[in-house]
Amino acid sequence: MRGGKPRFHSKIIIMQRQTHWMPTVIASALSFAFSFPISGAAQAAEPMLSPVVVTATRQETRASDLLSDVTVIDREEIERNSGDTIVELLTRQAGIQSYRSGGQGAQTGFFVRGANTNQVKVLVDGLPLNGAADQSGSSALYNLPLANVERIEILRGPASTLYGADAIGGVIQIFTRKGEPGVKADGFIGYGTHNTYQANAGISAGGEQWRLRVDGSRDSTQGISAQTNATRQDADKEGYYNNAGSVAFSFLPAQGQELGASVRHNEGRSHFDSGNVPANSNYDFYNDFRSSQWQVFSKNRITSSWRSNLLYGQTTEWTSIHSLDFMGSPEVSTFETQNRQLSWQNDIDLSLGKLLLAAEHLEQQGSPSQNFDGRDSMRNNSLLAGWTGNWNRHRWQLNARHDEHSAFGSKDTYGLAYGYQLTPQWRAQASYGTAFKAPSLSQLYMPIYGNPALQPEEAKNREIGLVWEQGKHSASATYYRNNVTNLIGYDPFTFQSINIGRASLEGVTLAYSGKFGDWNLRASYDWLDAVNEESRKQLPLRARNKAQVAVLRRLGLLETGVELNSVGSRYASTRETGRMGGYTLVNLTARYALSKNWSLEGRIDNLFDKQYETSRADYFNYTNLNTYGTLGTTAFVGIRYTPN
Repeated sequence: MRGGKPRFHSKIIIMQRQTHWMPTVIASALSFAFSFPISGAAQAAEPMLSPVVVTATRQETRASDLLSDVTVIDREEIERNSGDTIVELLTRQAGIQSYRSGGQGAQTGFFVRGANTNQVKVLVDGLPLNGAADQSGSSALYNLPLANVERIEILRGPASTLYGADAIGGVIQIFTRKGEPGVKADGFIGYGTHNTYQANAGISAGGEQWRLRVDGSRDSTQGISAQTNATRQDADKEGYYNNAGSVAFSFLPAQGQELGASVRHNEGRSHFDSGNVPANSNYDFYNDFRSSQWQVFSKNRITSSWRSNLLYGQTTEWTSIHSLDFMGSPEVSTFETQNRQLSWQNDIDLSLGKLLLAAEHLEQQGSPSQNFDGRDSMRNNSLLAGWTGNWNRHRWQLNARHDEHSAFGSKDTYGLAYGYQLTPQWRAQASYGTAFKAPSLSQLYMPIYGNPALQPEEAKNREIGLVWEQGKHSASATYYRNNVTNLIGYDPFTFQSINIGRASLEGVTLAYSGKFGDWNLRASYDWLDAVNEESRKQLPLRARNKAQVAVLRRLGLLETGVELNSVGSRYASTRETGRMGGYTLVNLTARYALSKNWSLEGRIDNLFDKQYETSRADYFNYTNLNTYGTLGTTAFVGIRYTPN
């Protein structure tokens, strides 16, 4: 990072080593899976219960009934990834790629189907995390601790008809843990490479008419040196810590009635290297951050067929960057953003399907001290409607939304999805949807970097898919093409936000998951062609190929697993120069049940100590690059208490 300039103004460039055999890996895994004989009678006798998903329709729906490309990460998988961050967990899912400018706590970005971080809506318990004041409008997802997360739902594909602006590439919704009947306590403590430490504890309590959940956690690590080849090499390691706490309470006065409130807060510090600035080896470069959220809600069953959900809440993100200016003098840059949202959703059961009617008000505000050219807030009012249902072999989902935005006026979006059940196991489906993303306050009005002439990004997506489900096995193939106009980037020489024209995000996702006795197998392959339609050049940072295989086996009290994650080559710049090779990482996981409540857990990441890069910073041109460090082989072990 350059002294005095926030890190998100730096050009992020990813370097990889090329991997030619990734399609072979996924094909072999799928062949292996389908080579097992699957008895229809046996599978029917012991079917896999499809998880309930909310994000794809904003209503509770079985995943097997959806017409969307969705992944659910449950609490069991979250615990299996102890020692890792939420973005590392997301990167192991189909359709998602990521980069990080150093070790844990460093600035991190991700792509969903090739869409930028700021084109993906991030929600925590229904409230948006995307920042209004951030230069890109992206979220600080990488600082959200996993200790209090119950599950994560990933919706791939545009969803502005359901969630408004920022949902061009998809939606990631995090659901935190809630109280349960009785009194129970749980906890975890772990230690690993680079003096990495994690500890968390929670208490759940509840009676006939109330529920309570209290959580606390601390994550810390000594870290690694963020940059590996800066002009002034920093020899120190970039440490990180993150303290978090949350409380959730709900009151259930009668059946079908619930009133509740929750609050969460986390704060910490991440260190980083200085980059190309006047040398000052004694200066400590660091970033302090805070994130808080509160909400109140009322869930009410008005009649047997009408359910109402009223939600009001606020999310606040604050960061203070301590660095040096061009003269080598200490400088502090502080940024704050607030999202306040009021929503009222009504779910109505029809004789044929379900009806969704909702209204939302969202206000996004930046810190007044940032002097956004006298403008420090944006407002958006929305009305939306949806209809989902099935009849005979037909399934459908129809959505429409009207947004009134204070900066750009009205925007209308809509989505259509249709599925046809070819056989009891096979379903064909297709969808079309529109989406938009409004520029952030920083992109519009921030001195030097802002550009009031920016236009909102708009997207049109179409996709087709084929789904197979039988017993404990499921597979899918999805083709999509998302055309984005007025794509917002930035000029690497002036640091000003600009519209770079049109881009197309075209790809195919193949996915499989299944269970064979004591064996669980999950595999996926992604092909992505992300192109700037103006220059016909590949968009930077996106790999064309990505493959993943995860195998898990349970043997009595022992559970072991192996993960293979392979990412292909990608270009370092918008000029389609600096072609970087891909890399392949192998991870191991293990869990041993010491008793019905206690378990010993561990994992080894990057088993073969693969040397690779995932991020580079380009300050002035595409040849003078500062590379960021990555983790070699790391180990993490911990002990967990979970009430039976």
